[in-house]
Amino acid sequence: MRNPRTSRLRALAVLTAVTATTTFAAVLPAQADSSVDGPITRSEVLNRAQNWVDAGVPYNQAGYYGGYREDCSGYVSMAWHLSSSMVTWTLPDVSTKESFSSLLPGDIMDYTAEHTFIFAGWTNKTSGDFTYYAESNPNNPTHGPTHANINWSSIEGWPTSYYDAYRYKNIVDDPVTPAGTVWDRTRSASGTWDAHATEIDDNSHITAVASATLPDGTVHVLTIVPGSGVWDRVRSASGTWAGSATQIDSNGKVSAVSAAALPDGTLHVQTLVPGAGVWDRTRSASGSWSASTQIDSNGNITALSASGLKDGTLHVQALLPGSGVWDRTRSSSGSWSSSTKIDDNGNISAIASTALPDGSMHVDAVVPGSGVWDRVRSASGTWAGAATQIDANGDVTSVSASALPDGSMHVDAVVPGSGVWDRVRSSSGAWSSATNIDSNGDVFDTYTAGLPDGSMHVGTIA
Repeated sequence: MRNPRTSRLRALAVLTAVTATTTFAAVLPAQADSSVDGPITRSEVLNRAQNWVDAGVPYNQAGYYGGYREDCSGYVSMAWHLSSSMVTWTLPDVSTKESFSSLLPGDIMDYTAEHTFIFAGWTNKTSGDFTYYAESNPNNPTHGPTHANINWSSIEGWPTSYYDAYRYKNIVDDPVTPAGTVWDRTRSASGTWDAHATEIDDNSHITAVASATLPDGTVHVLTIVPGSGVWDRVRSASGTWAGSATQIDSNGKVSAVSAAALPDGTLHVQTLVPGAGVWDRTRSASGSWSASTQIDSNGNITALSASGLKDGTLHVQALLPGSGVWDRTRSSSGSWSSSTKIDDNGNISAIASTALPDGSMHVDAVVPGSGVWDRVRSASGTWAGAATQIDANGDVTSVSASALPDGSMHVDAVVPGSGVWDRVRSSSGAWSSATNIDSNGDVFDTYTAGLPDGSMHVGTIA
């Protein structure tokens, strides 16, 4: 026999589909990386769900918020970025049934006759503990993440046994971002490499690293910790690493970082915020940090590199997938120029740069399947018309570079499964073959820092 309440809900669904009453003038506040009815990551589903919690969207079957009905199935439809608000008994049409044990963040539990909610993730799968998001009733508007247990007799007021697990057909897993700790290896001025690397940061959540050397011989290593921001760790001119890192940027969305020192002793750190572009933060010669300034508003940039020249200018390179590499200059007086395209290869996946004592600058680009290519900017400011292939290993995934006082230049490339390889460009311009300086196949990112005394530091994340 049909549940009377179910009949009422179906009638309301038809009514609201026709009248489309609006209770909020605002549009959906969730930023969409996905397209309507298209592939969507699990993290975006949860971010969209959280947006309704943050906005305090009430339960109202006759109301719409941002184009979606303000009830349980409308909430799921919004989180999945569907083209319209479905109902509990039609959500299975766009999803597949799963076992409770297979539930992953962004899936749903659906009692097709009455109610549905969004599974947010296991907190203890062994014991059955998890969290979820739901839009329940007028007395319990959008809420989450809320704790529950899969073994409870009821969840959200209905017997747990009435629910089935469903997975949206277009949901995709989030890309896995590697993370690890930072290790530093020294090359002496005479060319001898330390036998072992030293762990200088034991935070295992670091995802990216950059470095810069100040004229006084101190080295700054900048690391990204997702959700926490950017941290700076210093090696003194005497060789002592600071016992802890200092947080210089609390924006947890930063995805890439670069750094460069200037002859006046200032340090510039650039951060990339997806969707918001590139921001530059300055550390004065006295050691105080400024607030960050947006220097590029292009939200599609994916990678950065930077170099400080002996004339006091600063160059920041930005990688734009499908477009190539763009270079932006900060004059010695502090004014930023517009960006100039210096490489139109849209397949470049990683970049690094360094300035030589003679005033020239090199930008090194990784092209998957092709290797590493080096492009030169002369001391007079002219860019070479073409890049030179300096490494034909198509498996290189990351690269860093630094110059030494003698005019030589080192480019360090990461080859997954093989480690880090160091290639030298002599002061006369000749490139050497590569040398494996770190055989740790788990390394995924690197930095290179040349010091005034002729020594060099190569850092890795693994």
